[in-house]
Amino acid sequence: MTRALLLVIVAIVLLRLVRAFLDRTRHQGLGGWDPYSVLGVARGASRDEIARAYREQLKRYHPDRVADLGPELQEVAHRKTVELQRAYAELTR
Repeated sequence: MTRALLLVIVAIVLLRLVRAFLDRTRHQGLGGWDPYSVLGVARGASRDEIARAYREQLKRYHPDRVADLGPELQEVAHRKTVELQRAYAELTR
């Protein structure tokens, strides 16, 4: 009985460690992509701070704001906008 209880406790602890690791890699990304750095906010930022940073960055990089600067810069702005949207979606789940 005691050995079985000990095995259950160890299994629970291991599952929690694996889950914490997977959550951390999901937020940081295996390729070094970090939604916090994309939006320019600290890891402990509130939802309001995240939303404010998202809106500010979106205003700065929206493709319509650089429409007169040529198609190359418009494509860069589009990619940045998509990245901002992905980071915002990841952090506000």
